[in-house]
Amino acid sequence: MKSNTLYTESQSFFSWWLCMILLTVSVASFSGHWHDLLRLNFVPLFQLPGFWINLVLWGLFAVLRLKTTIYEDGIEVHFFPFNFYRKRVQWSAIQSVEVRKYNPIGEFGGWGLRIGQKGQAFSARGNRGLQLTLENNKILLIGTQDPAGIEQLNLPQFLKNES
Repeated sequence: MKSNTLYTESQSFFSWWLCMILLTVSVASFSGHWHDLLRLNFVPLFQLPGFWINLVLWGLFAVLRLKTTIYEDGIEVHFFPFNFYRKRVQWSAIQSVEVRKYNPIGEFGGWGLRIGQKGQAFSARGNRGLQLTLENNKILLIGTQDPAGIEQLNLPQFLKNES
């Protein structure tokens, strides 16, 4: 059962370097068809697998979001629109919590849903995150673009060992 919401954050995966990569792939895919594009003849493009792959990639990154919600009874994180990448942790299952700077590539091998030597990470971009140390000593790191907003919540007050 979900209790009152204390904090929500929705992060996009779009960044300038991702746009440059996608733009480069798009240009390379259509490079042999510039004469059609200049004549506004798009029909040959619809027959190219690269057109559809580009369309899917741009569309996926346009809607993909890392959603974090902090409730009075726990924390939930998931990648929208993929609900099977959802994790909910009750405060009673958390030993400690801290907002910290981390190395996404060095610690977890990049962004997204990652499993590294230090534990599991949900991250969209950046290098700041909310680290939860669970009862079983496993780590769950949730990326954030608003570390100050999370720190203002004083999350340790919700932990069972802090009551």
